[in-house]
This record gives sequence, C-alpha cells and structure tokens, in this order.
Amino acid sequence: SLLMTPPSSSLKMMMRSRSFLYSRSRSRSFRLQVTSPRRTGRWLDSSSFPETETETGFFSPSPAEFDDVTGVAASSETETEILKRASTFATDEKHNENVLETESSSSSSSSKMCLPRHVAVIMDGNARWARRRRVPTLEGHRRGRDALRRLVERCAEEREIHALTAFAFSDDNFRKRPVHEVDALFRLMEASLREERPRMLRNGVQIAFAGDIDALPASLAMLCREVEAEAEAHAAASSTPSRLLLTLAMNYGARQDIVDAARRLVDMAQRGELAADDVDESLFRSALGTSKATRHAGDPDLLVRTSGEQRMSNFLLFESAYTELFFSDVEWPAFDDVCFDKALHAFSTRTRRFGGRNDDKHETRE
Repeated sequence: SLLMTPPSSSLKMMMRSRSFLYSRSRSRSFRLQVTSPRRTGRWLDSSSFPETETETGFFSPSPAEFDDVTGVAASSETETEILKRASTFATDEKHNENVLETESSSSSSSSKMCLPRHVAVIMDGNARWARRRRVPTLEGHRRGRDALRRLVERCAEEREIHALTAFAFSDDNFRKRPVHEVDALFRLMEASLREERPRMLRNGVQIAFAGDIDALPASLAMLCREVEAEAEAHAAASSTPSRLLLTLAMNYGARQDIVDAARRLVDMAQRGELAADDVDESLFRSALGTSKATRHAGDPDLLVRTSGEQRMSNFLLFESAYTELFFSDVEWPAFDDVCFDKALHAFSTRTRRFGGRNDDKHETRE
C-alpha cells in the first residue's frame, strides 16, 4: 500500500539509511523501496519528502532481477516494523565503514614508500557485499568491476607498478557456482570488456588473460582473444611502453596451470625440441599461463586478498613463492585507494630476504 502522509522524522531517518533502495523520477521526486530476505519490497510514494544529502542514484533493479537473497513476494508492513528492520540493516551497513576507518588511520602516502613492481589481487567479497545490502548478487559483481577499474587506474598512475594480475574467475567457480549466476557473470564480463577496451588502450593499459579461455562461452572467448591481440599490436606500434600490464585470470586455477605447463614441456621433449637438462625454473615459468606478466615485471611482489579470508585459493601458487601477502577485511566492492595505500604501506615495511639473512657476511654458494 502507499503512504501518503507528510514525512515524519522517523521516515526521514529511514530515507537516510543506505539499507534502502530508491530511484528518482523525472519530477525530482523519488520512491523508496523496502527490502528484506523474504520479499523484493514495496514502493512508498515519497514525492512530498524533502531531498536529502544521501541521494546517490543507487542501483534499483527490477523485481525480476532479484535472486534468492531477496525473494520475490511482497507483503504489507506497518511503519513501526519497517523502521525496526531499517535499524537492523543499518547495523550491517556499518561493517565496511568501520573497517575502512581502521585502515585509513594506518595508511600512508605511496610517494614515500618502496612500491612493488607486480601486484596481484584476489577480488573476494562481491556476494557478501550484496547480501549485506539486500541486493542481487550480480549487483555485487557490478560494484566489484568498478573497484577493479579504480585499482587499475591507481596502478597505472604509480610509475613503480608495472603489472597487475587480478583473479577474476576461477575454474572452481565455473564448476561449482549456480548456472544462472555464472551465466550472468559472463555477460557482465563481456559487456565490461567491450566498454573498457578503448579506455584501456588510451590510458596505456595492456590487457592479457590467463586460464582456460577456450572453455568460456564462444563470444566471450573470442572477445578475450581479440582484446589481447589488439593490445599487443598497439603496444608494439607505440613509441612509448605500456604504463601497466593488466592480466585477468579467468577460468583459472594454479594447479591446472602447472599441469598444463608440464604437458607443454613434455610435448616439446617428445618432439625433440627439449632435453631433460634444459628444464629449470625459468623455463617452467615461461610455460605457465601467466608468463607474459612475469616476463614483464617478474613474479608478484605483493598479493592482496579482500573480505577477510586468509588463503591462496589456488591462485598463482608457483609464482607466489616469495610474494608478500596482505589480507584486508574490506569486501572487494568497497576496496578503494585508502585500502590500497595500507597494503602498499605494509609492503614497504617488510624485509624481503628470499631465503637469506640481511646480516649474512659469509660466502654463499651463489
């Protein structure tokens, strides 16, 4: 039902809560949608409400786009019930804000720090971010895409950072996630690649891919090959080197990549192109799917994982033998420059020994 009463202080408070979705009409009025785990929500006619500082045009999907996080059934509620639920949702909203405030207090300017040449990132927490806000999982992936765009732009600005490798989609995700979610994510990836393609070229960002691209949907796989070939041709024809090599790991798993590299070397040996004594770490690294990034900037110096998880999740297992690890509690869609500054600061304070000791004065075997 519609509420036509003048705005009360309680409803104004509800309007300021980011746990509610709204969309503005052409008449500069807006509607308020209340969501819960059991319903897509109902619209409250708020055309008489004053505009507030919280009007950000937040994503407002159609009911058909909602997944099982929000449900599909609408229901009537009293204003008291709505406000009680709003208070509960607002508590969840403070999670990332508190984490961001903590990380901001310990961040430092990157201009005075020793920066990594190669950064890797496990972009975790899109679905959790969406659940906290009672929006579809796909919206979390959209906001995750925006977070990656911010990080790419930031890395391209830092002269010391030459490569960024991002875990976009794992082979385990491909096999184990719901089909409808995977298909929607593939469509989002394809649309994002088409949109970002010219911008990347203009900004000096070269795109490469790692993983079993051929197993992706045909249109997405073809687009990945086209984008990679175009980026290589543009880099070869340009008089200035690329500012950043962005490698997107899609349908990727480190164990499978290691197995595939071994098979390539075995095939070369069977053709008589390779002897057993020729195989060393350098040759094996060149056979991996991430070889373009490691040739460009070496193995990852810093690996960042978001959303509080502290594991590698089958990402860059061979390449990360001496990589510095940084774990952030912030969910990936909320990861911003402040969070990245803290990761860079943590990296700059660490002593990288690579198996040795800084005070070693004796002769070594190398």
